[in-house]
Amino acid sequence: MSDDLFERRQAERRYALKFLDYEILSSKGEVTGRGLARTLNVSETGLRLETGQFFEPEQPLRITLGLDNDLVQINGRVINSQPESDDLCSSGVMFLEFDEADRRTYQKHFTALKSALEE
Repeated sequence: MSDDLFERRQAERRYALKFLDYEILSSKGEVTGRGLARTLNVSETGLRLETGQFFEPEQPLRITLGLDNDLVQINGRVINSQPESDDLCSSGVMFLEFDEADRRTYQKHFTALKSALEE
């Protein structure tokens, strides 16, 4: 990773622009909003997304990520959010829950991306 003293991420990031759908969840798991975003980078344990929506830390999200011909659904939690411009915000999301088939699909695509970028 980085030698930066303030770097807290545990997993190495890979840069990949993909579009995703997100649902904002209440503390009871009810959908209270939804939108579209794009990924800025991904790791085995989370991703950074860019959207017009500012999220508070700890906000639960359900993300549907399109990976080639596969759709993967992930439950996550916003770790941080920061404005990038007047119209855009970027947010770090930590993955909390996948079903097993989605976890395998995500891992397969992440491994392929990692290999392609190392060549």
